[in-house]
Amino acid sequence: MRRLEILDDLYFKFPGRTAEFDLGVEIGALTVLMAQGEGMLCRRLTAEAVEQVRPIAERFGYSLITTPAEDGLVETSLIHRRYGRPKLRVV
Repeated sequence: MRRLEILDDLYFKFPGRTAEFDLGVEIGALTVLMAQGEGMLCRRLTAEAVEQVRPIAERFGYSLITTPAEDGLVETSLIHRRYGRPKLRVV
């Protein structure tokens, strides 16, 4: 049973549920935040969750950056492209 971050600093645990259930909750919560247009999301995810969230992130216009974390988790940052590097223009 893992602590799942649903919103910033809001965590849930689902005792008696499988890892597959936790994965579904995790992906669902991230998908809702991406659909709402959050500029940047940072979460610790399992490698399996990262692979599932990657195509969803691309569809919503997010870039995905990952770095290894402890306990087999991956530190994941999702940054919306509109908040990425600034567009340069000739003046």
